Amino acid sequence: MKVYTAILKKSLFTLLIFCCAALTAYAQEFRFTTHSSSNVIAMDEMVRVQFLLENPVNFSGQVIPNFKGFTVVQGPEVMQSTSYVNGKVSNYLAFSYVLQPQAPGQYTIPGATARVDGRMVKSNPINIEVVKGGPGAQIPQQQPQPQQQAPRRGYGDVYGESHPGVIRKGEDVKDKLRKNIFVKVEVDKTTVFEGEQITATYKLYTRLPTNSNVTKVPAFKGFSAKDIELPNPPRAQEELVNGAPFNVFVIRKTLLFPLQSGELELDPAEVDNQVHFVKLGGRKKRAANDPFNDPLFRDAFGGAAFDDFFSDDPFSTPEYEVVPYKIQSPVIKVTVKPLPTAGRPASFNGAVGKFTMTAQMDKKELSTDDALTLKVNIAGQGNVNLLSAPPLNIPPAFEKYDPTVTDNIERNSNPLSGSRQFQYALMPQEKGDYDLPPVEFSYFDPAAQAYRTLTSSPFAIHVTQGKQTKRDREDFGVNTELAAIRVSGQSWSKNSPFFFGKPLFWILLLLPLLGFAAIAWYRRRQDFRSSNAALLRHKHANRVALKRLELAARYLKEGKDKAFYEETSRAIWGYLSHKFKIPMAELTKQLVQDKLAAELVSGATMHKLLELTDRCEMALYAPASTSEHRQGAYQEAVEVISAIEDELKGRAGGAAGK
Repeated sequence: MKVYTAILKKSLFTLLIFCCAALTAYAQEFRFTTHSSSNVIAMDEMVRVQFLLENPVNFSGQVIPNFKGFTVVQGPEVMQSTSYVNGKVSNYLAFSYVLQPQAPGQYTIPGATARVDGRMVKSNPINIEVVKGGPGAQIPQQQPQPQQQAPRRGYGDVYGESHPGVIRKGEDVKDKLRKNIFVKVEVDKTTVFEGEQITATYKLYTRLPTNSNVTKVPAFKGFSAKDIELPNPPRAQEELVNGAPFNVFVIRKTLLFPLQSGELELDPAEVDNQVHFVKLGGRKKRAANDPFNDPLFRDAFGGAAFDDFFSDDPFSTPEYEVVPYKIQSPVIKVTVKPLPTAGRPASFNGAVGKFTMTAQMDKKELSTDDALTLKVNIAGQGNVNLLSAPPLNIPPAFEKYDPTVTDNIERNSNPLSGSRQFQYALMPQEKGDYDLPPVEFSYFDPAAQAYRTLTSSPFAIHVTQGKQTKRDREDFGVNTELAAIRVSGQSWSKNSPFFFGKPLFWILLLLPLLGFAAIAWYRRRQDFRSSNAALLRHKHANRVALKRLELAARYLKEGKDKAFYEETSRAIWGYLSHKFKIPMAELTKQLVQDKLAAELVSGATMHKLLELTDRCEMALYAPASTSEHRQGAYQEAVEVISAIEDELKGRAGGAAGK
């Protein structure tokens, strides 16, 4: 156990660095948990046990474990990390040990104890079962030797000659950094069809204690992107790289749907790191104000024995160095194939994946006073969030309104799964029996590389005449007294009981004057409209923009950062899709530029549009923005849509005037 005590003593230097980080962290919820790499191991196997302190405050600098029944082969290895997600700062310390079992059986590792914020806390216990190894397994025979004195060992000996966290004299720090901390991107596919999902996972690999902060996220240009929510703070997993164990943190996981064909790139992510190294050099005498002279540390290991440990150390008291190191992931190229044109159904609207469809009407019989509701629900896996409404062939006797769209996306699903419902309101204008054609929805199945078409049953509708006739709706309640006026041969004397002096007489007398006044007002209004056509067009354009951004305005008011930027981006692309009659899945920035240029929209407006869409995309992957930034983005979106409407209407009005 003296070797184990030496390990604990030497690790105090590293712990001091992380205690300082914990003392300056924001106050968050504290947790102290125990984790193991496996709950069942063989005698010839090892197990890694980790004690994790999340958001510790006033941490004493030591974690005291109890590994009865196991031999400590390696550890403690200490790692500190800070994460920033949506403005929330989380800090944690992890203490890892590699253990070798001493005998088969059922073991309970009690929770470790630590002093945090002036009180003793304990982590949860874990159970580990040790079974006998296979016939050829070499079972280490560990015989305890209580009389044997373990040799004193230096810090470098504890961690091994080649431990990456130790810098010996003459060693290249840059080479250690390059080999022991990097960012990697994993994609499940590099060749896909338009609209087919790609899963991109960005991982930070490290064997060094470090504070890491993601400073730049990929823009994912040419893709529609949806993030998978990750644990906060991130959890480390262990992976072997060329035989060396690395702690691996997933820093971003995103579902990508290419919006255009060609060679697309996943931009790199950038991570800033503050890497902590131990430098071994000449002997240093501790100053009077050295923190290791504090009674807290002397009490931890029996007072004077602590000083004796360092005075006999063959190496010396180590120094520490924090090295800044910026890394970025490699650029990943993705080949996107266009969807085949052969066999493409007329009802295809850009859906890619595997889907089912249901179509239901809430009633089969109604009067002309009522309205019926048609619900089309499309569910499955694929680009659910990009689905467009299936085309409907509605008889002219029905008035159709734009559908309301309801999304039900499964949280953190991969592949993206869920449903999108389109709800139409249909109002019959005439009585009769009508057959509504089946609803058709087509999608492309990338696995089969073929188009599929789903068809509902036709709908038979019986419409009866309601109380309100079509003529009633057109007359809008015109006073029937005017229709009953007839010119007769009766006397127009004051004594006439039928007409003269009655209110109707005075109305007819004033009617010509009112008519002249109405004509004069109408002509002045027309003159105003002619001379202020640009102003009226701008008012209309502004109404269009406000209507499109209605939901985004609500999210802005509620302070929902991510929802606001998602809805703003969706509103802009939805407006462009509707304006140019291009399905959402086929809409690309280049296509929009071409369409706007063909309509003679100014370059300044196009630049503002593309800049705004990039800004919204970046905001989805960056930390939460301020309310001023969101307000600015909303105002810019209103101005951009208004400007496009204004210029398109102005061009149409100018052409009509010619």
